[in-house]
Amino acid sequence: MISSSPTKIMAISNPKGGVGKTTTAINLAASIALAEKKVLLIDLDPNGALTEGMGFRREEVHTGVFDLFLGTFDCVAITYKCNVPFLDLIPCNIFNNEQEIRLNFMAKNRILLKTKIYDLILRSSVHYDYIIIDTPPSLNDLTMGALYAANSVLIPLQCGYFALQVVDRLLRLIERIRKGANPDLTIECVVLNFYEKSTRAGQLSAAEAEKMFKHLMAKTVIPKNAAISYAAFEKLPIVLVDVCSPGAVSYLELAREILENNQNLSSRVLNTKSYHASVAFDSDS
Repeated sequence: MISSSPTKIMAISNPKGGVGKTTTAINLAASIALAEKKVLLIDLDPNGALTEGMGFRREEVHTGVFDLFLGTFDCVAITYKCNVPFLDLIPCNIFNNEQEIRLNFMAKNRILLKTKIYDLILRSSVHYDYIIIDTPPSLNDLTMGALYAANSVLIPLQCGYFALQVVDRLLRLIERIRKGANPDLTIECVVLNFYEKSTRAGQLSAAEAEKMFKHLMAKTVIPKNAAISYAAFEKLPIVLVDVCSPGAVSYLELAREILENNQNLSSRVLNTKSYHASVAFDSDS
């Protein structure tokens, strides 16, 4: 079954840790879901921070990405309902080093995640408007698999000189993937996180980011806000904790910006020619 409304697959990626990648995935997904768009979150980071951040305890997670890569279940069978309407989750169920080693080995088949997501989009009766993938803080095979599967990449950027330099490496990788495995991959936007307008470092970071990434920068910036940290401790999206806080307002604005940019979303995700081309590329790698 092919839905008449195409699905946008977005990877949240940055090889540098601590840039707010998982926080962005949680709060952006919840904000988009508040617009009554059906959203699926996929926790591809073996640390499982996204799963925990959505309020799921280890004992509640019986199936997840490990089973998806193992081939035991399809996406529908391992999807959990979240406490936000229109928002579902495929959790991370990596609970020991052996499982993580096995997952990383299975992820060497970089087309596997794309195959599973295509099965969900093309053959399932369940339709999602957005699929958002939280990736590990490295450019390993799991991240590569997410970039093979995605239509676009959202790059959270922490204020600071060294964080700016790391993104350039990711951009070069994205360009290489576009020329081979996934020609449909685009950059959704670069989002400035932990922004402090009143500090010299924040002003310099924003100016440097604008200079380096130009039109790729999102209009919305995410401020450094205590309410975001508090929501993380509560294991809830910020819109469920303090919807009037500057952090919540910024994530809602980012969601609005992304929704507006994708109003004329094409059906390239359903392009089977591109899919088969990526399979051939991966087999030659």
